[in-house]
Amino acid sequence: KQWYQRRVRGHRGYLLSGWQGGSSAALKITGTTVVHLFTYTTLQHLLYSGVGVTDSLTNSCIAATISAIPVVLLTNPLDLICTRMYNQKLGAYYTGIRHCAELTLAREGWRGFWKGCTANYLRTAPQMVLTLVLWDKMRRSGFQHQLLEEDEVVNRTWD
Repeated sequence: KQWYQRRVRGHRGYLLSGWQGGSSAALKITGTTVVHLFTYTTLQHLLYSGVGVTDSLTNSCIAATISAIPVVLLTNPLDLICTRMYNQKLGAYYTGIRHCAELTLAREGWRGFWKGCTANYLRTAPQMVLTLVLWDKMRRSGFQHQLLEEDEVVNRTWD
């Protein structure tokens, strides 16, 4: 057998085992990003127009902290499945995402999907504040830069 096909202690080999759990991670990241950006921008607009928080840094921090709640509640089941898929020996417990979800439901009930939700929030909220404040600042500075140099950008000719 080739070095990448050897089975050593229950895994596929060094090359193929690196992809174990990749599909569950892609599902988790996609769901997290969609919920993340939607709730953040919605809360930012509500805080600005409804509550009157006009300072952009304060607005961004409050919106990011509050938007971490639905992100954690909606993506914790995906995070749990992703973690379980990554941490198993190759095929030892779960054959795929659906099998992992079915066994979790059968063994632990619906509450099992939200196991570790508080710890997930305490990990996610600070990361979301830093990420979204930096994203917002970069987005605004890029937008202002684009407005200042709009004529240059539109009239630029490429040789």
